Amino acid sequence: MNKKGQIWDARGNRIGDVAPGTLFFRQESASYPSPVHDRYYGTVDEVISGNATGYVLRKKLDYVGDVEICG
Repeated sequence: MNKKGQIWDARGNRIGDVAPGTLFFRQESASYPSPVHDRYYGTVDEVISGNATGYVLRKKLDYVGDVEICG
């Protein structure tokens, strides 16, 4: 995260706050919701209310790198 932001669930409810410098792990699996035009879906590693999975604004993210998950 490049700026303070929020994470939202699929219904548009705010479920947490995200601090600058927090890592966001974008999920692109077919079993997760598709990204909307201005948001990505994934999990943050640190949220005031605990780890959360939901949507964050794309403009508040800076690309860091890819992480391959084996399953």
